[in-house]
Amino acid sequence: MTPEKLIETVFPPMLASLVAAPPADESGWLLELKYDGFRALAGLAGGRVALWSRNRLDLAGRFAQVAGALAELDVGDAVLDGEICAFDTRGRSRFQLLQEGAGAGLVYVVFDLLWLDGADLRARPLEERRERLERLLADAPNGLALSKRVAGPAARALAEAARRGEEGLILKARGSRYEGKRAKTWLKLKALLNQEVAIVGYELLDGATDQIGSLVVAVAEGRKLRFAGKVGTGFSTAVRRELLAKLAPDRVDEAPVVDPPKLRDAIWVEPRLVAQVRFTEWTRDDKLRHPSFQGLRADKAPLDCVRERPSEASE
Repeated sequence: MTPEKLIETVFPPMLASLVAAPPADESGWLLELKYDGFRALAGLAGGRVALWSRNRLDLAGRFAQVAGALAELDVGDAVLDGEICAFDTRGRSRFQLLQEGAGAGLVYVVFDLLWLDGADLRARPLEERRERLERLLADAPNGLALSKRVAGPAARALAEAARRGEEGLILKARGSRYEGKRAKTWLKLKALLNQEVAIVGYELLDGATDQIGSLVVAVAEGRKLRFAGKVGTGFSTAVRRELLAKLAPDRVDEAPVVDPPKLRDAIWVEPRLVAQVRFTEWTRDDKLRHPSFQGLRADKAPLDCVRERPSEASE
């Protein structure tokens, strides 16, 4: 079987449910660090490697260093689930660094093993999959790493993650199987707020004609987009120019959002690109407060940009 067919066999990847607080009883949960990168399934077969995003985008060419490290694993065939990350000088994963081409620092952080040597492991308990993954990665080459387990209680671990500037935590139910959907047996607690947004327009930088000054962004509601604010920070001069070059050909006459705001200097575009932003909170009128650009997400479509709303862990 080809590595692409292997991934297709276990597709789609499992997704975690965002919650506002950890479960009341944490005895049935294991905690892992949450990483800020590109989610990717890796298929290995016959010495070949396939690397897919969660919308089937081929990532092997873009992240050739990761694909090369995976090819060095001593395994017959396997499917791994993990996050392609770039780390800053303090050891924190940063999506923005992926956009800046941090090639030497790329690491595929693996957190699950779905297939190994002809066996589908998705129905096996979480602990067994983790144990097999640990053995597989015991002598892993540079560029591959096992996701970090952290000690509870979750509230204290989340506070420590926030202090360090980490993304947050993932809580996984003991004994749980791997499900190809968003499930309540994987929970995510965010220490930092991030949101994927559709780019629906831009404003030029004051006094410049070759750079964007801010992005106009939106989130999806069903099959429509709703204005979510403007993003004016987080850009280098080079990125401001690159974004203008990408967006200018998509210019349209009318705002592609419901209830468009009155923005005198806005130039509207056909929604095609997705950005990841970091922000402090949602305002009462459903706008992003103090958003900062982190990078473009080629693995997401505009209508995938649904506002994440935390639920109760027990729901």
